[in-house]
Amino acid sequence: MEEGGSLEDFSVEMGDFEVKKTTKFDRMWSIGPGGSMAQIPLIKDGIVYVASCNQNVYAVDAGNGELVWKYKTEGIILAGSPVYSNGKIYVGSYDYNLHCIDAKTGELVWKYKTEGEVNVLPWVENGKVYFASKDHNVYCLDAETGAFLWKYKTFDEINSCPAVNDGKVYIGSFDRFMYCIDAETGELVWKFETQGEIHTQNPFLVNDNVVYVASFDNYIYALTADAGKMIWKFPTGTYGNTASPILHNDHLFLNTRDGTLFALTLDGKKVWKKSKQTMFSIPNVYEDRLYVGGDDKILHCIGLDGKELWNFETQDLVWMQPSFKERIVYFTSWDCNLYAVNIDTHRLLWKFRAAGSPSYVSPPQEIFELQMKISDNVIEEEEKKTYDMKFEREDELNTSEYQSMLTYQISTQYSSKGKYQVDEKTEGF
Repeated sequence: MEEGGSLEDFSVEMGDFEVKKTTKFDRMWSIGPGGSMAQIPLIKDGIVYVASCNQNVYAVDAGNGELVWKYKTEGIILAGSPVYSNGKIYVGSYDYNLHCIDAKTGELVWKYKTEGEVNVLPWVENGKVYFASKDHNVYCLDAETGAFLWKYKTFDEINSCPAVNDGKVYIGSFDRFMYCIDAETGELVWKFETQGEIHTQNPFLVNDNVVYVASFDNYIYALTADAGKMIWKFPTGTYGNTASPILHNDHLFLNTRDGTLFALTLDGKKVWKKSKQTMFSIPNVYEDRLYVGGDDKILHCIGLDGKELWNFETQDLVWMQPSFKERIVYFTSWDCNLYAVNIDTHRLLWKFRAAGSPSYVSPPQEIFELQMKISDNVIEEEEKKTYDMKFEREDELNTSEYQSMLTYQISTQYSSKGKYQVDEKTEGF
């Protein structure tokens, strides 16, 4: 640096940066109490069942939004959306329990306690209920009585929803493995290793002997369902994946945490992608239209070609899949409301508010940081500049102060330019 120069003389190309994941993803465990909802609404016999971070499960009249009953657990209920089977509602809670509730009365039938938070949808099949816990285990219970049948232990916490298909349970773990377990015996059939945590807020998609696995390593995998052999993998973005794709008309639709919605063929080829500044939530399809929320606080209606048709704005993020019944879309928002919107008029029919104010949620990308990639030659050059700076201006600015100012300058350049540059780099997948 020449004498009389300034830090504005220092410039860094955005290509010298890369996004690095610094710790294990644990955003869902840092949620605070409140009335926020991140639920897939369950609609059955004219009732909408949802739950809230305020620890309650609600049964709401689907026609007018009036409360029918509520059931209180002892912990936050986040993504453990209610599931119905044979007159009962099954829901997991941060109180470590899976709760079985009478669907008509809201009375407890039974509950089963694990050693960790339960934050996923259960799966009921052939008189058994399958679910996972933060205590690293996949559980199988008798769906009528809650009696323990078996459990399978992985090497880290589990925050993904199981899927049962053809006598096998498919589930992923934070230990980076996708597991296939015998649904009757609990014995391992196969496992497949990715390079990141596996965390899904909706059940894994299994179709035509293929299971689709989204990982925090920024890929979606297609594996043979019977043997766990990889068929293909597709790169999805920068900040990991927390949702299984959905299937419609021989196309896969997948949201990623960097604000992209993909449409893929069944052989893993991109059809289109739609990007925005904030994250999309998990999509759902109704009458050949995609409905998807996001951190922009909006429920979007999108054509199967990726073009937006209409949208509905809430007061906070729309985190989970919507549900549908008789041309009404039901969905939850972090603003503590369950919404019912007519899909023809796009008008609000009613909304039901859970008790409490919006819950605390940590920043979506807090475990990621930008790191600078510099060649050895550049590092040597910058070290020399630092030495020269100290030598020429020793009385005014010491080396440690210069290093701090240099770091600040780099951060400022990213703040002003980085979003555009990062978005450009995602083109061409």
